[in-house]
Amino acid sequence: MNEEKLNKNDLELAFSLSMAPTKFDKYIILLKKDFGYTITKSQLAIILDKSEQTIDRRIKESCNIPSYIRSGEGERASYIFPIIEVAEYLSNNTIKTC
Repeated sequence: MNEEKLNKNDLELAFSLSMAPTKFDKYIILLKKDFGYTITKSQLAIILDKSEQTIDRRIKESCNIPSYIRSGEGERASYIFPIIEVAEYLSNNTIKTC
């Protein structure tokens, strides 16, 4: 069997995750590592395993979507999702209804 050793970054991540006391904290660690402090609409679609159209619909309906910051007006406005809001959304078992 060919076994690969974990590199230093993997070990640090594993240690950080093992020390995180809650699911929320674990999501924060993972999201920050992969995306930084904010997430775009297309990244959120990947995280939630949904299409961007579904994300757009949820934004329009203000339903079942993490809190976000809208930068700009009109169709060209972009949406920024802070990782704290996304981690809270992921760690919360209840679904926001419209």
